[in-house]
Amino acid sequence: MTLPSKDIGPYITIGAIVGAVGLQGEVRCLSMTDFPERFSRLCDVRIETKDGRGYPLRIRQTRLTPSFIFISFEGIVSVEDAALLKGSLIQIPEEERVTLPEGHYYRYEIIGLDVYLEDRTMLGRIESIIETGGNDVYVVKQGDREVLIPALKRVVKAVDLPKREMTICPIDGLLNL
Repeated sequence: MTLPSKDIGPYITIGAIVGAVGLQGEVRCLSMTDFPERFSRLCDVRIETKDGRGYPLRIRQTRLTPSFIFISFEGIVSVEDAALLKGSLIQIPEEERVTLPEGHYYRYEIIGLDVYLEDRTMLGRIESIIETGGNDVYVVKQGDREVLIPALKRVVKAVDLPKREMTICPIDGLLNL
């Protein structure tokens, strides 16, 4: 199987291919989006392979289950072809993302933000996000120091995506500065 190379802009990841299914080239995917129903409406996607190369593929058919999404791609017609995609990411152009309500952000928009206290003291940079079930927790690092910031409106006072900044007002006992 040879995939054509095409790379035209920023993409967001919405799924990960975890394996081949059956003999006809179908793949099993984990959803990495809060909107898994989008897979039923997709036609063209970008596949980013484990080595970082991107390739366009056209979706032929999708099946959604509570645990996985099963996808058949045009040109992927055997279990061997599908197995080559294991570990690849399914991506869409950033401009095709679902518009979120005001004050809500995608995780990829939050990771990398510089975090400041209200007095403009820099706390660090958001390195990752922990999903707890109740609310997300931002992992903020500066040097060897790590601080966990709950993603709550009473803590997060402002997010400025163009400036790549977040301003917080920590609750008592959150920071031991």
